[in-house]
Amino acid sequence: MQDWIQDCHDTFFRALKTATILYPDDFVTCSTCEQRPWVSFFFDGTGNNMDIDRPLNKLSNIARLYEGHSEETPKVSRLYYPGVGTPLAPSNASWLEMVRDSEALGGGAGLGADIRLATAQADLVDLLKYTHRVTRIDIAVFGFSRGAALARAFVNRLIQKCEMRDGILHWPCETALDGESAPLHIRFLGLFDTVESVGLPGKNLHPDMWMSIPEQVERCVHHYATHELRSFFPLTPVDAGLKHCEEIAMPGVHSDVGGGYRPDDQGRSDMLARIPLNRMRLEAAIAGVPFTPPLLLTPDVHALFEYSADLKALYDEYMAAIPTHESREAQILAHMRLYYGWLKSRYKTSPCDVYSRCQASNIGGDAEMDRIRKSYAYLERDAAQLADRAWVADMQRRYPDTYRWHLAMRYEHEHRAPPVLTERESAYFEAWSNPPDLSPNLIRFFDEYVHDSRAGFMMVGNGGYLSPRDIVAMSVVPAATPALAAL
Repeated sequence: MQDWIQDCHDTFFRALKTATILYPDDFVTCSTCEQRPWVSFFFDGTGNNMDIDRPLNKLSNIARLYEGHSEETPKVSRLYYPGVGTPLAPSNASWLEMVRDSEALGGGAGLGADIRLATAQADLVDLLKYTHRVTRIDIAVFGFSRGAALARAFVNRLIQKCEMRDGILHWPCETALDGESAPLHIRFLGLFDTVESVGLPGKNLHPDMWMSIPEQVERCVHHYATHELRSFFPLTPVDAGLKHCEEIAMPGVHSDVGGGYRPDDQGRSDMLARIPLNRMRLEAAIAGVPFTPPLLLTPDVHALFEYSADLKALYDEYMAAIPTHESREAQILAHMRLYYGWLKSRYKTSPCDVYSRCQASNIGGDAEMDRIRKSYAYLERDAAQLADRAWVADMQRRYPDTYRWHLAMRYEHEHRAPPVLTERESAYFEAWSNPPDLSPNLIRFFDEYVHDSRAGFMMVGNGGYLSPRDIVAMSVVPAATPALAAL
């Protein structure tokens, strides 16, 4: 099933209405007609590369959206950029480019961001050279992970190159109707789980990568992961208070939202990522992005968007258990509370039966199982440490004299007591200590669809099963609004 097919007829007509407004002609080439080119940019996630991932059956949602977009016509273009940590142009890469795009420096530190931004901007300039009498330029930009950070930086860079005329962005364009510039409309910005880290985890050491969502972006949708726990994948949110922005909390870890798992990774289905994929495509189509309607796709591309009715039923039951109209922090905690309900019912089997499928489904299943067992051992340690810190904090509050004696006796050689739990840590420890009882369907939802982002990463970073995901503020100033041009 797919959302575009299953949703009501009103959704189809909303997309059709937008299309008739934006594309009144049939994209027929004409040497004297005015043109309104459309360009969609797709920035893939860290370590994701369509050419490498396709034979492995692990395309990200960005690659799937690219495949589902209308193919190139005289007035419609789609441009794809592989994720950092993978080759940007593998066929003729120099040794320096190979180092830049390596898993260690590209994937770990986010190197290669600037060349992707510069390439995308140069591609736009080159495309416009083959147009004529341009009266309007429409663009859409999509990104996942650090690719979402690139998408945000890209729209800011475009705006910096524009001038403002009568409240409308104008892009310098020699093929414009007036020979100088054409109106530029940023129709849609689609983001999957933005990870801004460039240089260091949680830091943006690139001075020219602005993360703000400018008001000139007509519609922005950001799906973010609520079960991602790796400390070096902190979330950079958008300002959901802006009228043109919508931020949506999604169950699952980073690649359950942005895609990129193989079927049966960790013994689980890769289908969960199809839900944000379909919602993003539908929202973008309503905004005018020229995606091919599902029934007109080739069978192989159509299959890239398919998910089962079983998943939809489990997802709906899961989301019904999440309170609405909560803050971002409260939303994530609500999702984690359900995760802890599943984890606590399963982890004592160390590991539970669901992980045994790893050995059958993966060639490296034994190694995968070993990583999972080690992860569960860290869970025991983390729970014990949090319990100890909570006990010491309670003693300090209720029995200060006993606390001081205990401090002197127990920690005299360490010279300090364990740090008191922060309010945020206390909330997560309480959620772990008193999780809800889950229905069999919700247990199965986690068993079969929600991956484990910490398995195999317990020695990297400070995060853990019981540590909340870091949420970082946009670390650089937003792009300034272009100055008014002389009329």
